[in-house]
Amino acid sequence: MQRISGGSLRGRVLKSLPTVPGLRPTGARVREAIFDRLQHELRDAVVLDLFAGSGALAFEALSRGASRATLVERNSAVARHLQAQIRELALGDRARLWQGDATTFLRRNSASANAADLAGPYDLVFVDPPYEDTMAVLAAVLPALMAGGWLAESAALVCEYDRAGGHRPPAWPPGLVVETTRHYGQTAVEFLRHTLNTGAREQC
Repeated sequence: MQRISGGSLRGRVLKSLPTVPGLRPTGARVREAIFDRLQHELRDAVVLDLFAGSGALAFEALSRGASRATLVERNSAVARHLQAQIRELALGDRARLWQGDATTFLRRNSASANAADLAGPYDLVFVDPPYEDTMAVLAAVLPALMAGGWLAESAALVCEYDRAGGHRPPAWPPGLVVETTRHYGQTAVEFLRHTLNTGAREQC
C-alpha cells in the first residue's frame, strides 16, 4: 500500500498496482527522503515523471505544490491504472499521461509538443527506470532529455538506480551536474542540476 505523505493530498492511499514483472515502486522511506530534499523545488514546478509506474513520485510532487505533471508509462495495463488514479485524486486538470516509451517521448521536440501533453520545459524530472536495464536506459534517455529542450534553466533531476553488482550510472551529459548522491540500502539516488556551470559535489 502506498500513501501520499505530504501536502494537500496527504494520507490519500494509492490504488493497488496491477501485477507487472519488473514494476518496482519507490519505497516509502526513499520517497520521503527525496521529497525532504526537494521541498524548495516544488512550488509551482512543472514535473516530468519519465517511468511513472505507480505515479507516486508525480502525485507526491503535485500534492506538495507542483503546478502540473506529465507521467510517461509504456505498459498499457499500468497506464490504465494511472488514468484511473488521476481521476480518483481529481488531478485531471494538472496531470497528463503519455503512454509509450520514454525515449520516444523525448525524441519529440519540446517546443513542438502538443499543449495537451502539458509540455515542458520541466523544472523537475524523475528518472527511475526498471532496475534490470537502468544503465542502458539512462545512456539513451539523458542525452535525449538534454537535446530536446525539455529542461528549464536550473531544472532538478532525480535519478534512482540499483547499486547491486557494482552498477554505476553512465557519464552524465554536459550540462548536468551531480549535486549529491544518497544511498538507501542497495538503492542509489542521484540529485542533479541542469546548469552550464560546474559546482561542488556534496559528500555521499
